[in-house]
Amino acid sequence: MQRRPGLSAVQVCRLQAGAVAVLAALALAAAGFVPAAAQPEPIKIGVLHDGSGPLRTYGEQQVRGLLLGLEYATGGTMEVLGRPIQLFIEDDSSDPQKGVQAVRRLLEREQVHIVQGTSSSGVALAVIPEIERHQRIFVVDPAAADSITGADWSPYVFRTGRNVSQDARTGAAYLVSEGRTRFMNFGPDYAFGHDSAAAWSAVIEENGGTMIGDIFAPLDTQDFTPYLLRLMAANPDGVVVTWAGAGAVTLFQQIAELGVYDRMLVFTGIGDIPSLRAMGTESGGLVGIVAYYYQLPDHPINDWLVQRHYEEYGEPPDLFTAGGMAAGIAIVEALKRAGTTDADALIEVMRGMSFEGPKGTYTFRSEDHQALQPMYVARLEIIEGYDYPVPVLVREFSPEETAPPITVPGR
Repeated sequence: MQRRPGLSAVQVCRLQAGAVAVLAALALAAAGFVPAAAQPEPIKIGVLHDGSGPLRTYGEQQVRGLLLGLEYATGGTMEVLGRPIQLFIEDDSSDPQKGVQAVRRLLEREQVHIVQGTSSSGVALAVIPEIERHQRIFVVDPAAADSITGADWSPYVFRTGRNVSQDARTGAAYLVSEGRTRFMNFGPDYAFGHDSAAAWSAVIEENGGTMIGDIFAPLDTQDFTPYLLRLMAANPDGVVVTWAGAGAVTLFQQIAELGVYDRMLVFTGIGDIPSLRAMGTESGGLVGIVAYYYQLPDHPINDWLVQRHYEEYGEPPDLFTAGGMAAGIAIVEALKRAGTTDADALIEVMRGMSFEGPKGTYTFRSEDHQALQPMYVARLEIIEGYDYPVPVLVREFSPEETAPPITVPGR
């Protein structure tokens, strides 16, 4: 396949306060120098990501995917509506206070038209009031707390990433079908962990099981032993682990060291490749939910993503790269359909909008703006030639099968 010029034609320049502006220069390269006054006004996209905090690997995946999604959706021109796309990238460090400061810079100083981000659900929830105050579209990915498109719903927020209820619905039927009935939640002590526990408790009970308790640990925990000993003392049939971030590697290493796998079924969201590598061969046979692994989707957009990611970065796309790409595609598609950057016009076209992404068809549900999308259950297998346990498909679930409940107040 011929290499697309989009990323190779991107200029990157540092701005004050740590922001990064990324301006597509393909038109200049193709047509020669054009005076600045003749250039059309850029479409400005602000990006919140974790560049230095506990979710920084996810932040990198998000930004890589977003760039490739914009490239794909614009046919390599990095232009839409005849205007160049300009990115302003801010590091929120997964800190809600820093996130609010960063989004204010994007909205007030840079005057972006659209915001995309971020890894932390806590940051995403914290910035929604600023998004509403400035009346700008916020495309959320990969933050997964249900409340983002539920209890804290805003008409300006659309999420391309899956939420924790979609995770839970994907996994609950499998868990109960295995003959186990008593479960516990184990997660981080912030919005994502608490929303995950609530979602899993609801769907486990819907399927005939019982959630007998929750264990929450701080996101920066380095020694999980006290929490895991509490889990083992409770002796459930299985535990649902919903952890995200740097601590996941340590957590699963300690789960193996303490013999938790021998005591109960450990079911989790299957993480990114570095996490799988750190889990080692002891995790072979583990079954879990997969939001994305590059070998699972059978779709031409995913084929394009995998090839371009190898070309650009020398490695396959990872867990949240596909989500970043979906966000980029959705933004361009919405701009094309609306014909403007006006937020009200974008809301009208995005409500109920379907588009093709790396996992297949995504649809922003009209009632809550949550993207319905395919989900996967996979088994980790030890395969020659890989230095990590490989997710192998057990079953793909359709967007309709994993559609979460609508939890927007009054709907």
